[in-house]
Amino acid sequence: MAEAERHIVIVGGGIIGISIAYYTSLRSDCPKVTVLESSKDLAPGASGKAGGFLALDWHGTSTASLASLSYELHHELAKKENGAELWGYREVETHQLSLDTSRKARSRPKIDWLNQQVFISSSPIGGGGSTAQVTPGELTQFLANKAKEAGVEIRLQTKAIGLDLNESSRVKGVKIQVNGEEQVLPATDVVVAAGPWTGKLLQTWFTPSTMPAYLRSASMIEGSRAHSIKIQAAKGHQLSPDCFFSEMRYGNSAGAPEFYIRPKGVAYVSGGSDDVPIPELADDVTFDPKRTAELQIQAGVLSPEYLDVKNDAELLAEQACYLPISPRTAAPILGGSAENGIYVAAGHAVWGISNSLGTGKVMSELLLDGKSISADIHHLQP
Repeated sequence: MAEAERHIVIVGGGIIGISIAYYTSLRSDCPKVTVLESSKDLAPGASGKAGGFLALDWHGTSTASLASLSYELHHELAKKENGAELWGYREVETHQLSLDTSRKARSRPKIDWLNQQVFISSSPIGGGGSTAQVTPGELTQFLANKAKEAGVEIRLQTKAIGLDLNESSRVKGVKIQVNGEEQVLPATDVVVAAGPWTGKLLQTWFTPSTMPAYLRSASMIEGSRAHSIKIQAAKGHQLSPDCFFSEMRYGNSAGAPEFYIRPKGVAYVSGGSDDVPIPELADDVTFDPKRTAELQIQAGVLSPEYLDVKNDAELLAEQACYLPISPRTAAPILGGSAENGIYVAAGHAVWGISNSLGTGKVMSELLLDGKSISADIHHLQP
């Protein structure tokens, strides 16, 4: 089949789907590419609401090569395209903290804006170029803009409801729904990059008897709801570029919130997962106000002078998103079949942002070269 006849349709307008579109669009042999997103905006789920933490070497054997590639791609892209300004890319120091308001402090961190009266211990766990951060929604939008400039079509509020297959069970189109109308979009290859919705989509598109065996693990991908808040530091304070993983006891409560300090004095605080069923659309995701209220309290414990919303800090957002979990593989699933033209790139759990660019790169290679060249992903293929 000539490249000019190919039409790759990517289902999912989060950072994984958009990264695949972006890296495919960089190729001189890029065919026609269309991204379908069922919500009204790009990055409507975790890609717009995640912390954006990047780590070079915090990964297991199956994802180590992908993670290393992706970390380097984040660095290279930010250097080339002014990522520091456009999507908040910067290297960060990362710490493990133990806090207890009922005990006498045993450790006094050198970071002056932290509460010096509550630390039992603090230790570095990353930094010196091994950990970094981005604002993921802004990065996703940048990649989408570049992909569109290269000819990629991005269609919002367009729901993929099925596949149109030929007599050999090969893709010849994607059934879509637009404004309540059903249509068939011709396609030669389909990449399902729908994050926590991937399993539901595959289960809708196939029956147990018609689903290709290699898609069965991906059809089990599900979502775990995670909460977060964003706080603007009080007094216009510019907080240091640090990230904190904590164990915290305060009053009669305890928690393990994560704090990602972004540029311009913005603190992103996450924690509090639950198993509320995932809605049909990312636009319909809700949050539990009790969980986000607890995160506000925890931020005040960490830094009562700068992050207490009952003092002078400003609460910018309360939100939740679903992390894509692959219960069968405990790792992302990347790959597919050139024979029937169906591919999957999903199940990244908490590492979707960190491993996004590497995923986009290797998936573009699988689609156009038939194999991954830039990273070893043989443990991740379906």
